[in-house]
Amino acid sequence: MSEKPRRHWQFSIRLLHWLTVIALAAQIAIAFGPMRGPGMAMMNWLPLHMSIGVTILAIIVLRLCWRIFTQAPVRPTSRFMRFATAFFHILLYATILAVLTTGWLGYRPMPFMPPARLFGDLPVPLAPSVGALSARGFALIHAKLVWILLGLAGVHVLAALAHFVLLRDGVMQSMVFGRSNTASRDQSG
Repeated sequence: MSEKPRRHWQFSIRLLHWLTVIALAAQIAIAFGPMRGPGMAMMNWLPLHMSIGVTILAIIVLRLCWRIFTQAPVRPTSRFMRFATAFFHILLYATILAVLTTGWLGYRPMPFMPPARLFGDLPVPLAPSVGALSARGFALIHAKLVWILLGLAGVHVLAALAHFVLLRDGVMQSMVFGRSNTASRDQSG
């Protein structure tokens, strides 16, 4: 006998999703807040910024590994909608990974300056030189990719709101509470 199709996200996936949201929000708050301060503010906040970046990388890798073994909830949607959703999420993951990678490739401590330390202890390994692009070039790409990521995150939030307000299909409730209203109606009916 086959297993009943899952109609909601597992707790582990939901937890990792919301940890990603919190960590990305912290990154944005630090990057657009105190890191833009006067003098050495950027250098003072850089170790925390980089530590959160490493945390995001670990969460994303864990999420991707977990998703390999976990099926998404089954929802009655068109093939195009499933493709568009999958494509968008791949684009979102790829952009997050590109932001993290270019941030690391753009990090070069100033001469005679001690390297940043992750979580207060671990020295940040210097990224290898890649092609003709300098660390400054990677830092500029990093900054541009952050804006792209913010745009994608905005689209993601708007899509979640559309599911909640317009479609009322339980997708948002499934990610927040673990159960959708449609799933409970299906089971009671």
